[in-house]
Amino acid sequence: MLVCHVNLAKGFRGGERQAELLVRELSRRGHPQRLVIRRGNELGRRSAGIDRLEIVEVASNPVAAGLATRGSSVVQIHEGRGVYSGWLASLVYGIPYVITRRVPNPQRPSFLRDRAYYRAGSVVALSQAVARSMTRYRDIAFDIIPDAHAALAADPDTVASLRRRYAGRTVIGHVGALDHSHKGQGTIIEAARLAKHSHPDWHFLLCGSGRDEATFRAAIGDLDNIELTGFVDNIGDYYSAFDVFVFPSLKEAIGSAMIDAMYFGLPVVGSDVDGIPEFLEDGVNGRLMRPGDAQGLIAGIESIVARPDFAAAVRDANIAKAATLDAAAMTDRYEAVYKRILRGDSANRF
Repeated sequence: MLVCHVNLAKGFRGGERQAELLVRELSRRGHPQRLVIRRGNELGRRSAGIDRLEIVEVASNPVAAGLATRGSSVVQIHEGRGVYSGWLASLVYGIPYVITRRVPNPQRPSFLRDRAYYRAGSVVALSQAVARSMTRYRDIAFDIIPDAHAALAADPDTVASLRRRYAGRTVIGHVGALDHSHKGQGTIIEAARLAKHSHPDWHFLLCGSGRDEATFRAAIGDLDNIELTGFVDNIGDYYSAFDVFVFPSLKEAIGSAMIDAMYFGLPVVGSDVDGIPEFLEDGVNGRLMRPGDAQGLIAGIESIVARPDFAAAVRDANIAKAATLDAAAMTDRYEAVYKRILRGDSANRF
């Protein structure tokens, strides 16, 4: 079974990291693969050297990517523009394809996209929230396959250095692209402002870069209890140094950064929105808050920090939860989908 992955994204974000995790695990299982990407994409560099993987860089259009699928057994579409590449692969070469839908946003009417979705052998949604958002395709039976944690490594010496830097403070961490309209980091900044005097031992640490970075730095101003690190490669070290993880997204299919936090046993305070409550149960493995509610974020953090016994139970619950959301479990589910549609067992036909 030659699996051909198509990802035409410009940058490297959560979807691209999940594609890399899937490619690596399929390689471990002996599957030959092809990765079709936009020229110069970071995913190609990170995937170089994976056994039995051919990397094909193409112009950033679905036709070029679709033609590059020739000879594969099944095509896996990892982002929105690639759906037309899968459709083309099916029409021209007769190759079945799988679409992974990563965002919980309703889709606008599109004659061509409708045909691409209905011709797919399977449409995978990361969460039930994503499936519910696909109101145009209520007659499609979605496969639900959550993201996996990345099993990030941490260097003990670097972690110890970070802990010394923030000694005596409760480190409240966040990881994500700096984009308030998606990740809601403006709520963290407001919480830091409110907590400056009431909780002087709290320190908020935001890891990542993005379009709102300059806006956030201006909003932070002279606040000394919040810090933007910018992009960091050794993100596992930072997870290991956090005491609490906050995830105040305004929209979110699931949030692979939250799953990574669970892998490190971190108590999580996250928004009660979209797919987050499918994985974060209030009072069991963290706390839920209303999106955009800075006071609610503070209350959630307080309920964890002030109760060490509760925090310890949450850590255990999150480690157990993350064990069910690893790359092997994700790949098991995708393999089952590939084998099913290669048998011709697909209900989706336009």
